[in-house]
Amino acid sequence: MLNDLVRVNDAGRIQMRSKTAALLEKRWGGEDSVVEVKGWVSALLRERGKIVPGSRRQGHNIWTNTGREYLAMLMTLQSNGSSPYRADHVAYMGVGTGSQTEDATVTHLVTPAAVQAGTYLVPIDNGATTFPLTPTRTTVQFEHIYAEGDITYGATSSLTITELGLFTDGEQYAFTQGARDTGMTNSLLQSPIAYKNLLEPLTKTSGLEFQVDWQIRF
Repeated sequence: MLNDLVRVNDAGRIQMRSKTAALLEKRWGGEDSVVEVKGWVSALLRERGKIVPGSRRQGHNIWTNTGREYLAMLMTLQSNGSSPYRADHVAYMGVGTGSQTEDATVTHLVTPAAVQAGTYLVPIDNGATTFPLTPTRTTVQFEHIYAEGDITYGATSSLTITELGLFTDGEQYAFTQGARDTGMTNSLLQSPIAYKNLLEPLTKTSGLEFQVDWQIRF
């Protein structure tokens, strides 16, 4: 599966019943009412603020089953009607040096890379989130710029980045808002809502910034 098309069938049924039988029923939905969720990733390298020629990588990503579950739970109130099943939000990015097929079943980056010693996930840049189609807010863009000393730090002066992930700030299993584990120790347990395999890897050095812009389009 090479794209991240999420088909959400807007379907339903209204039924009028007596105590023993259905008297009238109305159904709707199907392919005539489909919502598409598409992701688009742009990644590049910068040297002293200028784009490194030939470093731009662009393409669709995959919206994972974790992401599908997230959307379904985010829009749904619990039976008490006062709180949603989830209250976490898109908040982190992660990079890796492994590779796997862009498929909805992706549960983690193959080989997570540390942004700094012991740290895996980085917050999306404050103030960088935009709605490019404003006043229509059906596309949102998240951004993070990794500094020269991020990813390539200490004795690591060069690292080839091959995969990217987008994560919420919710704890992995209980979804508690703000409780996402961002450390390296449990990095393989962190499931992205969206995943991108860079078919043409980018080599980040300690003299380069690495910029990722991630759009989600509805």
